[in-house]
Amino acid sequence: MPELFFPQLTSGASAQYPIGKSRFIRTIQNVMADGSFYAKQDPGAGRLQWEFSYVDLSFVDITALQAHFDSCAGPVRGFTFIDPTDNMLASSADFTNSAWKQMPIAGLITLQPLAADPFGGNGAFTATNTSQVVQEITQEFTVPANCQYCLSVYARSQDLPSITLRRSGEVLSETTTYSVGPAWTRVVSRGRLNDAGTKLTVAIGLAPGQALLYGPQLEAQPAPSRYCSTTNAGGVYPNAHWAVEELAIVAEAPNLYSVSFTIETAL
Repeated sequence: MPELFFPQLTSGASAQYPIGKSRFIRTIQNVMADGSFYAKQDPGAGRLQWEFSYVDLSFVDITALQAHFDSCAGPVRGFTFIDPTDNMLASSADFTNSAWKQMPIAGLITLQPLAADPFGGNGAFTATNTSQVVQEITQEFTVPANCQYCLSVYARSQDLPSITLRRSGEVLSETTTYSVGPAWTRVVSRGRLNDAGTKLTVAIGLAPGQALLYGPQLEAQPAPSRYCSTTNAGGVYPNAHWAVEELAIVAEAPNLYSVSFTIETAL
């Protein structure tokens, strides 16, 4: 059957706050004859769980949620879920991680860590494009390209007048050029692509020269939130499940609905 994706609200938001988010782990203990014991985490039993409460939803939004629930047969079938409290990018704190690809030719951007960042730390990277053309640092996702996304990064440069941010689907692409200077600037690319595909690529482009980069973030919402650093995995979960047997939808008024539910995924 086709891939299933949790629907985004017509407002461009992925959820409504407050959101409850819990992490569960299981520890296995072996008790020895002398009373001592050994304890170890069970790596196959961990899970993440989100608790949502939606209010004042339109008929269009509540219908989309119910249709998705029905397509999944409730908790039976898995679907791709974007955590609205997290950064979609994997290894956002390390541009040298294999999650990041260089385009069109690998290896032409050198990346040096431990540069001063905009918040007084040393989490920024010195990125030097050693080629004669624009090179990009990219990540790709299996998510609907036509949802609302917001890509952002902090940048500064003494010799590059601008950098580019790109959001691309399977057919359409949007690239915007942003001015940068010696002071830190958070540049933001946001919007929807009129692309029905299920691949999204985002990219940070550098002209020949050097720039400092910090805090890349991708979110499924209209505007950037406070930077959330990620390590090996970002906030995209390809095998989440509904954790309820039915959607208890309440009609509050004409074209106004409310519903609460839980979603979970294995760690």
